[in-house]
Amino acid sequence: MFLIVHNPLSNNRRSKISTNRMVKFFRRNSIPFMLRSTLKIENLYVYLDNNPRITDILYLGGDGSINYLINNVDVSKIKQNIYLAKSGSGNDFLRSLNRIHKGNITIGEAKTNVGNIKFINGIGIGIDSLICHYVDSDANKSKLSYFLHFFRSIIKYRRRDFDVIVDGETHHFAKGYSVFVQNGKFFGGGMMGAPFGDITSDDFDVYVLHNLNNFGIQLLFITVYLGWHRFFKKRVSFFKGKEIQIKVKEPYYFQTDGEVSEGVNEIFIKKAISKEFTAFKKKDFKSNVAKKFHS
Repeated sequence: MFLIVHNPLSNNRRSKISTNRMVKFFRRNSIPFMLRSTLKIENLYVYLDNNPRITDILYLGGDGSINYLINNVDVSKIKQNIYLAKSGSGNDFLRSLNRIHKGNITIGEAKTNVGNIKFINGIGIGIDSLICHYVDSDANKSKLSYFLHFFRSIIKYRRRDFDVIVDGETHHFAKGYSVFVQNGKFFGGGMMGAPFGDITSDDFDVYVLHNLNNFGIQLLFITVYLGWHRFFKKRVSFFKGKEIQIKVKEPYYFQTDGEVSEGVNEIFIKKAISKEFTAFKKKDFKSNVAKKFHS
């Protein structure tokens, strides 16, 4: 039996539409399931123990919902198969997962001066975290929210100095725009921010945007959609490593999978755990997974 877990608050409460479509798909294919809201499951371990018939979990949600899952549940202890399907306004991690379909995914942990938080797609501090702050405060989020709030952030953002330490090697950047560390390839609703990103690797991809003015960052922003920013080596510095430290003199907004914290100026990043996840694809499900329920 499947446990379908959905977040009714995802995508500004519009996730109900995608949840209803998934329920109809399961009924159409005569697959036994239970539907539960994330708001009504206080302890997933207890719930699974009390329902031993559950063999598989389908978790519906965007990047924020997945971030909530890995930060509130020790997923390494879950024995059931975990499938992920989009149901939110931001689905950047699923864009990477869909490319490989199934994998042992690296979950990172960011230890900061205001607390620790896990992430599955990426983190950032600088203009990208300011954009996420504006998106998070937007009552009418859409696929274009990141793009629209970028221009608002250009006006408000003040460049700052970053110290970035990658596997013990220190790099200093004056008047930088952003530092982002990626596990997945995408952020911002489909921008290929880390074209070499590998969600199954123990290494993280680190990008620093610097030596730019407001006009330059706008031009660079356009290239990020296709991953071409990597060619601007005087403006974009790239590193790869297992342990990353970021230091900023003044506390600022900090985002993990698009979820925003405030007052952060020291960050230490490393791998926390690995966990197998599968992208839920209806075609593959009908031809393979569904067979075990009909045998």
